[in-house]
Amino acid sequence: MVTVTQLRPGEVATVDRHLPLSRLGQQGEEHSMYLIAWEDAQPVGHAHIAWSGTHLGLPEVQDVFVLPEKRRRGIATQLTHAAEEEARARGWNSISLSVSQEGNVAARLLYAKLGYDDAGADPVRVSGPIMLRGLPFDVDDTLVYLTKHL
Repeated sequence: MVTVTQLRPGEVATVDRHLPLSRLGQQGEEHSMYLIAWEDAQPVGHAHIAWSGTHLGLPEVQDVFVLPEKRRRGIATQLTHAAEEEARARGWNSISLSVSQEGNVAARLLYAKLGYDDAGADPVRVSGPIMLRGLPFDVDDTLVYLTKHL
């Protein structure tokens, strides 16, 4: 069984060994948080929620990741629902996320199934080096923003 919890300080080293947390330095009660999916006391996925400084001014789900061998089991759905619940608990009635305009078809299909709609914002091009899951990547992508009423 998979459970989703907020990342606690004592879990950082364990989680980071399995799922490098690219936005860990941003985590803080006011600014952002990580949700971790656990199975048999092992981290199998994560999602980051930014509470402030986001493109649309709404809480933004970022960096949803599930270990490849654990995919297609509903874990990304659990993480996304947990992020929505956190936003609702903080008094928000909408939440946002971004996804590649051309790539990551599986994610776009999942978010459509979960009720996310195009936010109507102009697509945003991102390019250059970024750190993702603890590794440097050169990015050249166009993101579209999606929102969901909670």
